[in-house]
Amino acid sequence: MERYKLGPATIEYDPMCDKEKPQRISFEDVSAAAFRIQSEIVKTPCVKSHMSTTFGMEIYLKNDFLQHTGSFKERGARNALLLLNKETKARGVISASLGNHSQALSFHANNLNIPATVVMPNVAPIMKIQKCRSYGANVIIHGHDMKEAKYHAMSLAKERGLTYINGSFVPSYDHPHIMSGQGTVGLEIVEQVPDVDAVLVPVGGGGLLAGVATAIKHLKPHVLIYVSPSLYDQSPNKSNLQAVVTRKTFLCY
Repeated sequence: MERYKLGPATIEYDPMCDKEKPQRISFEDVSAAAFRIQSEIVKTPCVKSHMSTTFGMEIYLKNDFLQHTGSFKERGARNALLLLNKETKARGVISASLGNHSQALSFHANNLNIPATVVMPNVAPIMKIQKCRSYGANVIIHGHDMKEAKYHAMSLAKERGLTYINGSFVPSYDHPHIMSGQGTVGLEIVEQVPDVDAVLVPVGGGGLLAGVATAIKHLKPHVLIYVSPSLYDQSPNKSNLQAVVTRKTFLCY
C-alpha cells in the first residue's frame, strides 16, 4: 500500500532509519554505548557449550537471554533512551514490536522515568503484552501484523509529539543508537574470551550483526564473523558465502 512507502512525506518516515541515507556507526559509538548503559545492563556470561565435545572445538554461548527482559534488545533500547534530550524524555517515547523490543523499551523507560507507549499487533504473545504492562508501559493492541502496528504507532507519535524509537521491523534495524547498543555484545565477547577465532551471529534485520561486527573487527581484525543460515537462504549471492570450522566460535543471542 502507498502509505507503507517510507519517504520524507509519509507518516512512517524516520530520518534515523532512512535507507537512502544510512548512518554509519563506529567503534567509538559502541564503546561509548557500553559506558552509557553499563549500570543497568547485565554483563552476560560466555558459557562453554556441551557441543564442544561433539564438534571437536571450543564453542561458547553468549547468554544474553539473561538480560532483565530476556533479550539483547535491551542494550539498544537503553542506549537510545539515554541519548534523548530532557524535553524529548518528558514528552515520552513510542514504538511498535511483537515483543522483545517492546519489553526492552518498556522496562528501561520505566527505569529512567520516561513515559512509554508500545503498539503491538493482535498476534503478539499474551505473555509479552502482560510483561510490557507490568513494566508500566501504555500498551495498545492494534493491527493484524507489524506493518499495521508500526503505521499506527508512528501516526500516534506525530499526533501526540512522541519520539518513535525504532528497534523492530525493517528498516528500523538501521537506527544507529540501537546498533551501537547491540554492539556491546561484541565488546564483552572479546573481553571474556580474548583468543576467539570466530563469531556466529543470528540475523533478523541485521542490527545485532552490524554492532557486533563493528566492535569485534576493530579490536580483533582477524576474527571471522559468520551469520545464521537463514541469511544464506535469502542471499542473491550465495556463491560468495563460505563457512569454515575454526577452533573457537560463539553463538550470540
